[in-house]
Amino acid sequence: QLARDPERLKLGGERRTLSILFCDVRGFTTIAERMKSDPEALTRLINRLLNPLSAVVIAHGGTIDKYIGDALMAFWNAPLDVPDHAARALAAGRRMIGAVAALNSEFADEGIAPLAIGIGINTGSCIVGNMGSGARFDYSAIGDAVNLAARLEGMTKDLGVPLLAGEATATALGPGGGLRALGEARVRGRATPTRIFTLE
Repeated sequence: QLARDPERLKLGGERRTLSILFCDVRGFTTIAERMKSDPEALTRLINRLLNPLSAVVIAHGGTIDKYIGDALMAFWNAPLDVPDHAARALAAGRRMIGAVAALNSEFADEGIAPLAIGIGINTGSCIVGNMGSGARFDYSAIGDAVNLAARLEGMTKDLGVPLLAGEATATALGPGGGLRALGEARVRGRATPTRIFTLE
């Protein structure tokens, strides 16, 4: 798209409804401390994880927004239209959990401790486009829906589930969409309780 329309390569954004996914490694601070004498090995470990997780996002038509240390942010329905973006995001989340399980089988053979991930998915209106400054900018998304996806990812550890999704994602999927309700929860930074969902 940028090759066809170079005007897109400037600061600015557009409003779109996206499904956003955050994925983070559980206990990464502890892992990093344990491997502090061998940062190269830590880098190799994270890359071995991020490679299959990234492949899952791409295979499901998603856009990788950024890597934040051991975390990955992705979204669906921008820059290309993806009508079934909520379903694709959830399918990617499922596949990510499976990818980590497969990787842990390899780790067991190598004497490496298993990894666990938490995934947060939410759907909603966002601004997506080139964000940053005149010196450097990235194609990214911002908005309340993005913030909630990140918060849901952080709550997976407390609730003991690998994946949490917001009500808007569950609504977009409809009945039989593969989610079950967990009730309402207080999300840090939000004034009203939020209905949350996990995998069936």
